[in-house]
Amino acid sequence: MNMVKKEILGILVGLCGLCCGAIGAPTVNHVYILTGQSNSLGAVKGSPASEEQLERYKSSGKLWNGNMKRDTGECFESSPEWVPVAPQLPDYNGGLCMGPEYGFCSMMERRGWRSGKSGQLYVIKASLDGGGNSCWLSDSPGYKSLLDTVKKALGALKGKVQVHGLLYLQGESDKGNEITEAPKRFLSLLSRLAKDSKQTALKRAVVGQCATWSDKETRQAGKTTAQLMEAMAGKNKNVGWVRTRDLPKITKGDSMGVHYNGTAQLAIGARYAYAAALLEKLPLPGAVRSDDPEAGLESAGAWLRGKGAGKEGAAEELFIWDLAAANGEDTLKGSISCSGIVVEDPIAGRVVVKAEEGKKARISISGEGIVLKEADLSLQCPVELTTDQTWKLEEGRKLTIGSPDKPVDLHGSCKVTIEAAPGASVKLYTTGETEKIEFVDEGGVVQRP
Repeated sequence: MNMVKKEILGILVGLCGLCCGAIGAPTVNHVYILTGQSNSLGAVKGSPASEEQLERYKSSGKLWNGNMKRDTGECFESSPEWVPVAPQLPDYNGGLCMGPEYGFCSMMERRGWRSGKSGQLYVIKASLDGGGNSCWLSDSPGYKSLLDTVKKALGALKGKVQVHGLLYLQGESDKGNEITEAPKRFLSLLSRLAKDSKQTALKRAVVGQCATWSDKETRQAGKTTAQLMEAMAGKNKNVGWVRTRDLPKITKGDSMGVHYNGTAQLAIGARYAYAAALLEKLPLPGAVRSDDPEAGLESAGAWLRGKGAGKEGAAEELFIWDLAAANGEDTLKGSISCSGIVVEDPIAGRVVVKAEEGKKARISISGEGIVLKEADLSLQCPVELTTDQTWKLEEGRKLTIGSPDKPVDLHGSCKVTIEAAPGASVKLYTTGETEKIEFVDEGGVVQRP
């Protein structure tokens, strides 16, 4: 009997251990480190987004605020701790400031990357107001403060910690050999920080394009920091690149003409999230519009992952316009096909797709149809509907195909179900075989002017 009791007891203890292990499994603390100068810090009055935007892009991300003074490396926060991501009130400014961290955490959470079931997302922010890249050399106060901040922030976390990457936005103040040495110094910073912080997994980084000073920037040997850093990122599989110069700057309170406004900061943060996801091979929901405003929609460069613009017979993808795509007007030079179109939240508030004059351009849409969430869509190009589909419009959204002065060809032989929330509308200014398409209204009205 004693042997039987011992065996039963052993089984029960084992089962208890398994259950406790499952219930009490440590949450993975997913950490990213953000550093750079003023656009990383968000150091100018007027930089936070509107209250409505801040509410819309709230996340469960956590922030360690280790922002520092340029010359001494002294942190502005005397007793930093992990707090919810929100605009900060640094002592030197007196006005709220917000860098890319807000949009970064929001997009990471929206896409289910490094948050929710996969763990908790943390951003260690250690930026300074101004200064060239010499501020991040190994013997500089800035680097010493950055390293100290990283160590303290990581030490305050409990459970499993995984540092995924460095987010870097700097370069406006580079001059002289700081420009020509920028790529080398950055790569040295990445490897040195990984070694000194004992975070050997810190091998990836996302670099943001530095802003111009009222459309002007300093050159050395005919090159700029932005040019050299973009070239470096293009050659390094562990470094992602994010454009910024298509985004709006502060219009009041910034005589330097160098600082991005709050809406731009949200977009920069979202672009960092997408770039980090690409580096880490995290799943994308479809073909997301890239941050290249010049790329025509039929080109690979128009879409993150370098695909999406399917030619005839190619695999179709869902086309998504999101915060990564700031430009609201896109040009179509050739025929492309997609499984559907989703307009989530470009900062322009409206996406317009135009066919270039004189080009035989067309967009074919199949089973997943059209979904409008936080912005409107205007398709001013020939449209082909290849299968039955549903168009979903959230409250107040507007879908327009064609325009009063330029009706477009809309053709196909299928049924389109319209699911439109209050205030939403669909307007068709079309020619061609529209009569072969059966429109079924469910809560919305299709208007054919």
